[in-house]
Amino acid sequence: MIKGYIAIASMLVIAGVVTLIGVTVTLTSISEAQVSLSSLQGDRALGLSEGCGQEALLYLNENNSLPSSIVTPLGSCNVTLESQTGSDWIFTVDGEISNHFKKIRIEATRSNTITINSWKEI
Repeated sequence: MIKGYIAIASMLVIAGVVTLIGVTVTLTSISEAQVSLSSLQGDRALGLSEGCGQEALLYLNENNSLPSSIVTPLGSCNVTLESQTGSDWIFTVDGEISNHFKKIRIEATRSNTITINSWKEI
């Protein structure tokens, strides 16, 4: 009789361990998927910021000023002028996609054409 109880208890322990391993693997997979999605959204936000940076430079070339915001099919960006001395401009562009923010800082000189002196993600 005791042998039967030991077998049942052993099976319950083994089933519990297998279930625990299965749940752990599932939760780890979900966590990895979330990290991957977050990375993808960050890359998209950076792409949006860079695209808005290019749009801001085109606007600067045509109008000798910067827009405060830029709207694209992917999302919108805020443009902030840090300084403007003569033909030298320094500004930042903030892009956001799904609560993922990326910011770039652009230093450019506007004469007959636009010369990009610096372009950095910050």
